[in-house]
Amino acid sequence: MGTLKSIQMVILSVLFMTCYGVQGQKLLRKVKKQVEDKAAEVMDEGLTGNKQKSEKEDGRTDEYITASGKSKINPHFIDRSNLLFFDNFDNEKPGEFPSKWTQVDGTVENGHFISGNRKDGVVQMVSTRSEIKPTFDKDDYLGESFKIELEHHFWQQGNEAYVIQLFGSRSSRPAYTIYLRGTNVAPGSESLAYMAGKQSPGWFTSQISFNRGNLKVFVNGQQLVNNPDINIREFTHLSLYTLSPGSTRGDGHTKARINYFMIAKEGLPLYDRIVTNGRIVVRDIYFDVDRYDIKPESYPSLDKIVKMMKEHPNMEVTIEGHTDSNGSNESNLTLSENRAGAVKNYMVSKGIKRYRLASKGFGEEKPVSLGNDESAWAMNRRVEFVLHN
Repeated sequence: MGTLKSIQMVILSVLFMTCYGVQGQKLLRKVKKQVEDKAAEVMDEGLTGNKQKSEKEDGRTDEYITASGKSKINPHFIDRSNLLFFDNFDNEKPGEFPSKWTQVDGTVENGHFISGNRKDGVVQMVSTRSEIKPTFDKDDYLGESFKIELEHHFWQQGNEAYVIQLFGSRSSRPAYTIYLRGTNVAPGSESLAYMAGKQSPGWFTSQISFNRGNLKVFVNGQQLVNNPDINIREFTHLSLYTLSPGSTRGDGHTKARINYFMIAKEGLPLYDRIVTNGRIVVRDIYFDVDRYDIKPESYPSLDKIVKMMKEHPNMEVTIEGHTDSNGSNESNLTLSENRAGAVKNYMVSKGIKRYRLASKGFGEEKPVSLGNDESAWAMNRRVEFVLHN
């Protein structure tokens, strides 16, 4: 009853605010959605007798706070404009094998993980030891400098592990192996590096950086490995396997699960990036607030895209505009459409034929960060160039 009374008070407050014109209308739309979401949650509690867990209760937060609460994950660890491989499993069919991966061993399937009102695509390991690798035409994509980031779940039971195997060109056996466990990291033959504080079950974010022999590993924002020279200068490809002792129980409660996996390679040429990943994400295209006039400091980045398309005259792309969640859905959609159109017009003025370019705005519909602060908003304000098949 207390929750329902709170909802009623919010509704009365909103009705009052609507008396103040346009600003009140914007607030009405925003709060109305919050009220509807809360009402649906209350109804669900009444039907099931269970309270839904919030994202924070489940160990997953928008603020990148770790389980210890003392450190923060770096949301800019990987520049998504440099992505070589990305999979969040959201568009996969549950029960099928993930389409961007190649099976090496064990049994792997797509699934869903529900956290409060949020349902995410995941890949889950059905057998005790399951191994997969990203699908590329050739296993020679890593080189001497790259970054890896993944979000994975620990139940804190048994000998759980997510294992990154890095391969070289001289052997079919891995040249270096990184074990990510529920309380520690085991890099190669080095000593275990333990996380600070007691680790509860939940989602963990691991970030791995390699640059010409220098290896760093972060888990939930804690730097656990910083080896300036592992005596290996470059790698060709990787595979991922998991140890999930409880997966054979059949109830699904202790299967290893991965929410997303990405690889970035600094300095990869624009053409290689868009052909490999199907899109290029550009964040240094600037506009004034609530306007779609392109600012001059954006020209160098746009000119690089123009140059690439002139070098590859058969290439056609769609320019997608995206905004953060500030403002109304309707105004953000219009703004994103106008900004994408402005980028298209600029490229036409530089000699790209109009028929090779399409433009579309998505407003705040497709965020890449769910945070509610300036760093998250900056991640979501972007222009993407999507390659036509």
